[in-house]
Amino acid sequence: MDASPSKRKRSSDVSSLVLESDNTSGTLFEPHTDHKPGLFEPRKDRKHELRTAIAAATSELDAQRARRDALEQQSGLTVERARQLSDENIDRLHRYNDTKDAAQILFGKLAELKGKTVKDIYAEYDIDLDD
Repeated sequence: MDASPSKRKRSSDVSSLVLESDNTSGTLFEPHTDHKPGLFEPRKDRKHELRTAIAAATSELDAQRARRDALEQQSGLTVERARQLSDENIDRLHRYNDTKDAAQILFGKLAELKGKTVKDIYAEYDIDLDD
């Protein structure tokens, strides 16, 4: 490999940065003391902060699981059964809406044939407009 002296120099510069680093936290740079640490300036206590955040999230997850289990026991339904019932209700609502749409079309055609408004047809058949 015929690397030019300037390329070898740059390579050794980077190596010296890594070798000269006496930071034991695994990072190359320490935060400046004259201002707050920035985005690219790792803090020494970052590992502790992350472990604390993970512990808090794990605790919250455990609390949510306990709450879910208590609700399952109280209701007598499992999450799977509740999802199944919800899916069944959604299917029923779809069928209802499809049927209602078909009825709206029929009332519109009937009104057109009779030369009346849909409102008049609803009144004729004693159907509430909100139905």
